[in-house]
This record gives sequence, C-alpha cells and structure tokens, in this order.
Amino acid sequence: MIEKTKFSSYKTGKLTKGCQLCVLGNKSVLFITGLCRRGCYYCPLPESRKGIDAVWINERKLSSANAISEAIEEIKLCSSKGVGITGGNPLLVLSRTIKFVKKLKKQFGKGFHIHIYVPTMNCTKKKLEKLAKAGIDEIRFHPFFLSKDVAGIQAIESAWNLKKKYHWKVGIEIPAVPRTEKATTKFLKTVRNIDFLNLNEFEMPSLGGEVLVRKGMSTIGNSVAIKGSEKTALKILSAIAKSRPQLSIHYCSANTKNLFQFKNRLKQRLKNVKKPYDMVTEDSDLFHAAIYLPETKPLFNYSRKLEEIRKNKRRYGEIIKKLTTLRKIFIREFDIPSKLIEVDRLFMRILSTPAIEKFANAIKAHGADIALVTELPTYDKQILQLEWL
Repeated sequence: MIEKTKFSSYKTGKLTKGCQLCVLGNKSVLFITGLCRRGCYYCPLPESRKGIDAVWINERKLSSANAISEAIEEIKLCSSKGVGITGGNPLLVLSRTIKFVKKLKKQFGKGFHIHIYVPTMNCTKKKLEKLAKAGIDEIRFHPFFLSKDVAGIQAIESAWNLKKKYHWKVGIEIPAVPRTEKATTKFLKTVRNIDFLNLNEFEMPSLGGEVLVRKGMSTIGNSVAIKGSEKTALKILSAIAKSRPQLSIHYCSANTKNLFQFKNRLKQRLKNVKKPYDMVTEDSDLFHAAIYLPETKPLFNYSRKLEEIRKNKRRYGEIIKKLTTLRKIFIREFDIPSKLIEVDRLFMRILSTPAIEKFANAIKAHGADIALVTELPTYDKQILQLEWL
C-alpha cells in the first residue's frame, strides 16, 4: 500500500534508517570527492564540485582531504546522528572513504549511522568488503538502470552476499526520469536481492541543463523539479510494490530534500551557532548587523575575494587587526556589552545586534559600512537579504 508521508514523499513499508534520519535533519552530507568517470547526462553536481577532488562536509569545504577534525566539528555543530557519503564516486578514493568511516565511527560510536552512494562501475567484491568491514551501515547503488547493467547487478548481489557477515542494508537509489517507467521497472525486476529502493524526483542540474531541455524536459515553475518526474516515480513505485510487496520503497521529492532534510538540519545547526546578538527569523534564519571594511564588503565575486585574502596571511592579519581595533572602539563609544559584538574572523567583518543600527553614522565615520543581514545558519553563511544603512 502506497502512503503519503508528512515529509512530502511517498512510501511503501518502513523507511530505511538512513532516510528516517535524513528527513528529520539528523544527517550531515560528506561529499568525499567530485571525481567520477560515469558521465551521467543528468549529473547534479555544480561547477564548484564536479570533477574536483576535494572533500566537503555540508556547506564546508575541508582545508585538505585529511582534515577529518574539521568534518567532526561540523557534524557536532549540526548535532548529526550520522552521515551520508556521496560524490562523485567514493570508490575512486576508497582509502580516503574508509579512513573517514573508521574515524567517524571511532569518534561518535557504532550507533553513528553511515550510508554511502556508489555507482556500480568497477564495483568489485573486494572493494565492497572493505566498505562493509569499515562500518558502512547502508549501501545505495546507482546502476545503469535504463540499460542492461549485468556488472551492476552482480555488484549488488555481491553486496547482498556480505549481509550475513556485516549486517548492512543493501539498496538502489535512482532518479525518476520522466517517461522511463517501463524501462526502469523492467530493470528493477531483474534485481533479485535488495532491502530497499529509493526514487528521487528528477531535478534540473546547474551544469548541462541544456541536455535535458533538448530532451523536452522543463521545470515546475521556479523550482528545479522536472515536470513528469513524480508521475513516473509513482508508476514505478506502484508496479514494484505489486510484484514485491515486502520491499521498502521511498519516493523522495525535491520538497522532501529542501523543506525537511535541509531545513531541519539547519534548525539543528542554528541551536548550536546562534550568538547572543543574533535574532532568529520565522524561517529559522539568522538576523544581525554586520560591519564591513571597504575591502571585504559583499559585492561582486565576494567569495573569491575573501578566499584570496585568506591565502595572503599578511593582508588577512592586517584586516583582522583593524576589525579588532574597531570593535574595541565601538564597545567604548556605544557602551555596548562585549558579548553583543564580535569579530567574524572567517568572513572578516564585525557582527552585532541589529540595535546597533542607530549608530550607523558614527560607524561610517570610522571608515566602515554597516548593513542589516539575514543569512542561513550554515558554515558558508549564505546571505539571503542585505540592507545597507
């Protein structure tokens, strides 16, 4: 029986542990590499990650591929109970992937749930056993589901054969490509042994979207969701549920990801990063005053400009020194408690309570600019709205 969930998704049976944690915002995303040789025309990776061998934890790019302590810090800030490892192809950096899995299990305990997404290309039994032995709880395969993927089916079977020894869950996770319900259903019926099937709403990628347009696809309104994907997913779900009623199937919509997985994770993080000077909006975003020096104002190429300054230790040090001096001046001149004003060293600015806006002219007299800012409580502090005073 197909049920609609309270998370804008549909399911039959019980959601996997990974999905249960995700929709509640209790999972962080460990992007282990942007390298991949599969070449899917619908690859969703943005330009900043596709083909680049770097590690990200949620919105934070690690300083190096070995900076596991930074990943642990972000996981703690999000109060996450597990991670989902993705890419790119984690198998291309297998030793790195295994190192992260072992370190995270050691740090947070065996109950810390780790699921991983892997394509079926070059997925050998030896590689799978290394993943299982490291502590992966749930493996989600992305086979060539619109063709005859003999090697892929064998890889899935090899993972299934490891269940008795390592007790992991084995499943398939694929996008619901519009008008492919017959081909997708036909392929899925050839896979004998899996614990679950996840279908994702097809989305317009930030790179290569013209390929989908040429195939006659378009988005729903201003969203990234592709028209017809949900209809296709429900047809696949219905067909597979009839032939395999004991299988757990979950259709995850774009709204499931954005309004629940993402938003709930941010709510968790907000609790841990909110400062005394922050106000929280109805949408669980942060609202505060931000004081900028002319050279670090959020204008064109803002992120790139900050990155260049961070790499120049001398220039970075000079800016932090200026901001520290200004903070002391403002505390004294405005009689503001020190806990209500601090230097944001990462983004090279001063943050304070919105009430400081009444001193805008005095702040400008010191050669700085002030704005009221609404931003996400993410590591990259994405600005949603900025009003110069």
